[in-house]
Amino acid sequence: MRIKPESLNAQLAKQLESLYFVFGAEFLLVEQSLNDISSAAKKAGFDEKASFEIDGNFDWGLITAEIANTSLFSPKRIIECKLKTGKIGIKGSKALAALASSLPSDILLIISTAKLDLAQQKSKWFKTLEQYGGVIQHWEITREHLVGWISNHMASIGLEANKEVAQSIAFCTEGNLLASMQEIQKLKMTYPDGKINTQDFLDQAQEQSQYTVYGLIDEALLGNTSQISKIYKTLLNDTAMPIVLSSALYREIKSIIDMSIAMRQGGEINDILQTHRVWNKRKSAMTNILKRHPYQHLQKILLSLGRIDRSIKGMDNLNVVDELLTLLLNLAGKKQWLQ
Repeated sequence: MRIKPESLNAQLAKQLESLYFVFGAEFLLVEQSLNDISSAAKKAGFDEKASFEIDGNFDWGLITAEIANTSLFSPKRIIECKLKTGKIGIKGSKALAALASSLPSDILLIISTAKLDLAQQKSKWFKTLEQYGGVIQHWEITREHLVGWISNHMASIGLEANKEVAQSIAFCTEGNLLASMQEIQKLKMTYPDGKINTQDFLDQAQEQSQYTVYGLIDEALLGNTSQISKIYKTLLNDTAMPIVLSSALYREIKSIIDMSIAMRQGGEINDILQTHRVWNKRKSAMTNILKRHPYQHLQKILLSLGRIDRSIKGMDNLNVVDELLTLLLNLAGKKQWLQ
């Protein structure tokens, strides 16, 4: 049977299946589900674990022998199988299907792997796992779904629903799930009763995020020229900063150009921001930049970023540090764009 990731803990509390298969593109989320299953299994008396790394050449007889080897100390054992890929071959497919359909009552089989394509999810071994146990699939968390995922994760650990806080965490962590999870855990420690002081959190987040690449970009979008040089000099201590900044600026400007095109076609700015899923916290910055720079200027900024990127890679001879600062100040509206 299929089990939604957000329903896993409720299912574990109700009944422990004899088999669980967890897979997906997000390694951290797969590991989180595996930890939840292991914790529930331990409470149910599964105290011993044997783990196997499985590829196309794996000897499946090792697992059969392990299951047959009765422990004197713990009658309940976990057999953990980590598939390196979903391509386990005909031999592996038959062996896994046979294991799943004939598990002893004192064995819990936990299988995991990364993302599987549709053909692999239609295979006989996959269907057998689905028939005899619980299958948990973790989808990749895209930028568009990050706020929703953060909100759900907050709710799962007892934090109240708060879209503004979720948006702030998503922006500050820029899609890094580990960083997002850490921020949510900090929230839980700060507000153990689950009731978040929104303004205090946003003020603190603003102060912490100001001296980051993304905070720097927002200052440029808002036109806060007095802050740009100050923050930029602070960030120069990190030798990787020009690479990170150039990449982040390129993504940002590409998105802004798409919105600028929509405006030229007669779209209303609020509708455009909504369509492009701009978070509430960033709407003023995006509105500001769209009003300040016409489409042609944004295209020139993008071309300039291309040359900066080539210089970072040694394919051009610009002074990258100086050019990035000039570009940020141009973006903020301090300097006239050079023809």
